[in-house]
Amino acid sequence: MKRLVAVPVFAMLVGLGVGCTDNAAQTALADVRAQVELEARNIEVIKTLFAELDKGNVGAYQKYYAPDARYFFPSNSPTPMSRDDEVAMSKTMMAAFPDMTYQVTDVFAVNDRVVATFVGRGTHKAELEGIPATGNTIGFGSICIFRLKDGLVVEEIQEGDMLGFYQQLGMELKPKAPTK
Repeated sequence: MKRLVAVPVFAMLVGLGVGCTDNAAQTALADVRAQVELEARNIEVIKTLFAELDKGNVGAYQKYYAPDARYFFPSNSPTPMSRDDEVAMSKTMMAAFPDMTYQVTDVFAVNDRVVATFVGRGTHKAELEGIPATGNTIGFGSICIFRLKDGLVVEEIQEGDMLGFYQQLGMELKPKAPTK
């Protein structure tokens, strides 16, 4: 008799365990789907940003960056630039390289961050930081890590080949003269 009572109780416990596991699995699957969708939306924001910059649209910063966004360039800079500082820097670059394009070579997202590598290309047609127009076509690689919140960039950390960039404009890197 004890066995007959134990079997239905055991069956109910197994059923509850499976039911709970199914609910937990469904919740976990929904969380994963939501994360994948968020990461895909964030990647799309960054791809659209680069597409707008390719067109020379610096207004894209106002659309895709939070007003208090912080920009670290170079990445180890102790003081971030503001969104307005980044806009001003982009305007300077676009004036010197009016045909500047940004070819995104890789982009992926993890949680709230999007990592993008790109190659910037353009022709030096106007003065830049005291360097007169050279007519040189330049190319430089860069890696950016964007952090997004509610579909807006709140932080950007960039590391780029600035040495190669300036060498293509004719600058030379020379060692300091020895001190005596």
